[in-house]
Amino acid sequence: GLMGAKHLDMSLITAKYGYALDATDTEGIITHAPSANKIEFKVHGRDAHAGAAPEKGINAIHLASKAIAGLELGRIDKETTCNIGIINGGIATNIIPNLVTVKGEVRSHNDDKLKKVTSDIIASFENTVKNYGQISSDGLPRVDVAVDDDFSRTDIPENHPIVVLAQKAAANLGRNMVTKITGGGADANIFYAKGIITGVIGTGMRDMHTVRESVSVDDMVKTGELLLEIIKLHTQNPITSL
Repeated sequence: GLMGAKHLDMSLITAKYGYALDATDTEGIITHAPSANKIEFKVHGRDAHAGAAPEKGINAIHLASKAIAGLELGRIDKETTCNIGIINGGIATNIIPNLVTVKGEVRSHNDDKLKKVTSDIIASFENTVKNYGQISSDGLPRVDVAVDDDFSRTDIPENHPIVVLAQKAAANLGRNMVTKITGGGADANIFYAKGIITGVIGTGMRDMHTVRESVSVDDMVKTGELLLEIIKLHTQNPITSL
């Protein structure tokens, strides 16, 4: 995710602040978003014929399942979430799988919690493999772990000029504009980390990241009107204090 923002040539950008469009509430601006780690596990077992010689095999899917079963997933607390989203392994029902790949993530508004939950998930996989029994001469079973710092959190004060500007624009249109906290990530996270203070304005998206995701034309129009008013106000009185 956020690959476009991550690979943008920032030398082409002179702006020090801005807005991203990536949220639900058309009368809200996101000022606080979490940091996120992506985690990938490759659990290695040993293949064997599942009917003729199961004793010779080490089922990688079984090991991964045990590790996942020991995890606390979903909303950990008001600041932190984690998820296992992808499991891929096995090639046939009559072959004990020798490899399974598991991918997940951790998000938190608190960097210490992000680190702890990430470490707890890794420990579950490593301990499951360790407790399998004696490691064979070929080093199996084993687990390879890769952690990617996906994006860092945003923390914009409620009195920041980009918030005030959006609120003035909304007021001119007879609307409200409230600051919001989200569990989602956006291009704003990437820009913020590179020194461009970026608030996230909603477009009316519903059921995000599902097959039911949608946005109404009316909400798209509302967002367009708000952006136009922001541009007008900024043209009349540019933000120069950043």
